Amino acid sequence: MVRVQATISSVGDGIITWPSHAGAAKSFCLEDDTGGIWVRSSLALDEQLFQDADFLSSLTYGTKIDLVGLLDAGGYSPVLLPMQITNSGEGHLPNANQPDMKRFLNGAENIRRVRVRGVVQNVTKETKNYWLLRVETGVGHFLVRLPLEDQYGPDRMLDAELEITGLAGASRNWRSEFVCPRMIIDRREHVQVLKPAPKDPFSVDRVSLADLDGFKPEGRPLHRLCAQGTVTYCDGDSLLYIQDEGIGVRVIASDLASIEIGQRVEVSGFIDNSRYFAGLRGGLVRTLGDREATVSVLADLPEIFAERTRFVAGDTKEVVNYEGRLVHLEGEVLSFQPGIGNWQNRLVIDCGQSTTTAFLPGKVKPLLPGTKVMMTGIANMTFAPPDTSANLAMPTALDLLLRDARDISILERPSWWTPQRTFIALTIITIAALAAFLWAFTLRRSLEHQTSRLAREMRIRHDASLEFQAAIRERTRLAANLHDTVLQTLAGIAYQIDACGQVANNDSPDDHDHLQTAKRMIQRGQNDLRNVVWALHCMPLEDGTFVDAVNHLARKQTVEHDTEVYVQYDEPFPVLADFIAGNLLLIIQEAIHNTIKHARATRVDVKLSWAPGADHIAVCVSDDGVGFDTANHLGRCEGHFGFVSMEQRVQRLGGELTIESQPGAGTTLRVSIPLKEFDPAIA
Repeated sequence: MVRVQATISSVGDGIITWPSHAGAAKSFCLEDDTGGIWVRSSLALDEQLFQDADFLSSLTYGTKIDLVGLLDAGGYSPVLLPMQITNSGEGHLPNANQPDMKRFLNGAENIRRVRVRGVVQNVTKETKNYWLLRVETGVGHFLVRLPLEDQYGPDRMLDAELEITGLAGASRNWRSEFVCPRMIIDRREHVQVLKPAPKDPFSVDRVSLADLDGFKPEGRPLHRLCAQGTVTYCDGDSLLYIQDEGIGVRVIASDLASIEIGQRVEVSGFIDNSRYFAGLRGGLVRTLGDREATVSVLADLPEIFAERTRFVAGDTKEVVNYEGRLVHLEGEVLSFQPGIGNWQNRLVIDCGQSTTTAFLPGKVKPLLPGTKVMMTGIANMTFAPPDTSANLAMPTALDLLLRDARDISILERPSWWTPQRTFIALTIITIAALAAFLWAFTLRRSLEHQTSRLAREMRIRHDASLEFQAAIRERTRLAANLHDTVLQTLAGIAYQIDACGQVANNDSPDDHDHLQTAKRMIQRGQNDLRNVVWALHCMPLEDGTFVDAVNHLARKQTVEHDTEVYVQYDEPFPVLADFIAGNLLLIIQEAIHNTIKHARATRVDVKLSWAPGADHIAVCVSDDGVGFDTANHLGRCEGHFGFVSMEQRVQRLGGELTIESQPGAGTTLRVSIPLKEFDPAIA
């Protein structure tokens, strides 16, 4: 907690304070004979240390106050956060005297009212609200912000000598470090023009580029100088290079949109000694006449070293000045980095004994490493720090500022087989070899898998064929035995009964009836046994195609029954191997038999489906019978083997079997059997 009695020496940002921050509600400064300090009233209001904003708005320049508050670190120097403020009426401010320039330029006079003189060497529109002036004192510069009004604009302020009375502030960086002083002005009358700017900026003293910053008994001038030269570089914005009599000079100027390379121009500006060689800043440029050619000189770092050696030896007349001059050099491209956004393209050139970086604006086609080029551009030299030598610092690098792509002449293109392309080619070949190896490995694994699967399928279907052929042989043998034994025995019994009937014609009628009944029973047994023999003995394709066999089967099954069987098939129907046709025929026979025996159906539809090129054959047997519950149908445990045998036959052929039925809604049996190219060979 501190208490201060002092007079307000500045309010807000002085005469450039925004309306939204008007008055002492933003900030103000206090000063007495011992020094000054900032008061951050806006921060105190935000943190509710002080709450009377209206009272703060009533405080003005020259008011004496009694303040109680807290000390805060601030952005650069300590500040006060007010808690209590008492207005003590009109106060007294100490006179603003000319400060010690060393203390002023180093920030030691911070928050003190001072009076300083200088020449305005730059005027910039910093925001939409104010101008920013750079004022040079001869030993350093300071900044001043003034309202964005015509009387403070470049036409009136640039090159004017001013005396400014105000509060010494600080321009700081992001680390809160002091950069340079700035003046805060609270009264317009505190800006006094001692020497107005010349009406014609080109009416000032003229110098040659060689004498731009030469020795003068009175020291370096603060006002404008005028020089002439030929434009060798112009970025169209603010950077310009001019050259005359072997001297090149860097110029920071404005309004360069109409300036072209090769034009003879006159530049009015201030000496800029921020670089090793003097240049001009705050420049105004006007053209003098037609274009003229500027000769470039050959340069590289060893040659520059040689020029320095001659200069040290005293041979100054023949020394070539390279900095800022149009030069050309030969070299080999080491790398090309395309520019991004406003950044220029960057080329690294191997010039033999040194490496040069060239900067090229605009969009250009990249140069391949190894390309030998001749480049023409502005020499932008880098020197060792001045504190490493008392005289003639050593040049350490030479960069080039190229104007456009025409400044590059290709002397020799690199071999197509550059190291980069060779590496890429080897990488592609390696990747292709690995891909081929992986493809061959995968293909081999796939082939082995396919071969194994095909062998398994062939074995299964071969086993099915053998099983079918064995079953056919056994059925044929069984049919022959039944025909030769039981059927013949029944035929003999029928013959004996006929003979007994003829002998017993005179017997009683009851005996005759018994003999007729026995005869009918024998005939029925013979018919049933013949059907069994036919079913066992029948070969499906002996009498024609598979379709013919199905039609024959349908006619045979419906003899002595009222059920009608209708067969439909797609044409052309393929030729099937015997073991496939035989198994399908037995499945269809079992399905029709079940329909006739159990379903009491009046119609059975058999549909044989196959599309040309398809790898499956489909069989559908449907009826209009009574149907059944597929979840509770009788199976092998109850002595019914029909469905079980059909499922086994379909499984042996690698197919699928589905049965759809509901009580009262008929039954549909669907079979799908795959067809293989090797089936005929197996059959």
